[in-house]
Amino acid sequence: MAASMTKARKKPGATEPPTLPQVSDKVTVGTNSVYEVAKVHHGGNEVDLQFPGTNLMRFRVPVDKLTYVERKAPDRTSNPFTTPEPVSDPRDILERVATVKEENLKRLDGDVDILKAYLKTQHAPMAAIEALEGLTVDQHMSWKKAVERIKKLLEE
Repeated sequence: MAASMTKARKKPGATEPPTLPQVSDKVTVGTNSVYEVAKVHHGGNEVDLQFPGTNLMRFRVPVDKLTYVERKAPDRTSNPFTTPEPVSDPRDILERVATVKEENLKRLDGDVDILKAYLKTQHAPMAAIEALEGLTVDQHMSWKKAVERIKKLLEE
């Protein structure tokens, strides 16, 4: 009895293994809310999701829990054995930096104002209140320098 050695053939209708999720794919996770893939973790088994237009994030969501709403077309390269470098949009990056900067400074200013009011009720020295005002000015300047640096780096 001779056993025949044949290659396994693809069955008709068999699909290719699913491609890894990509940044900016639109997905749902058991709800009607649509998220964007913000990061694909090493190995492609987990992703971080962002609710579009906000800073709301879901971290390390297993890929098998995702339902794809819209998939980004895979990037093409001239060499099929290499993966393409991710392309980033400087405008999107600067918009995101500006949003975080505004939210951070707004929160800081509000917290410092509350703290200054508290210090006044406790009759704290004026130098302590001025130190908090200096902190606010320093943070505004630090953000300004950081944004300028980021703009220069994105132009390169």
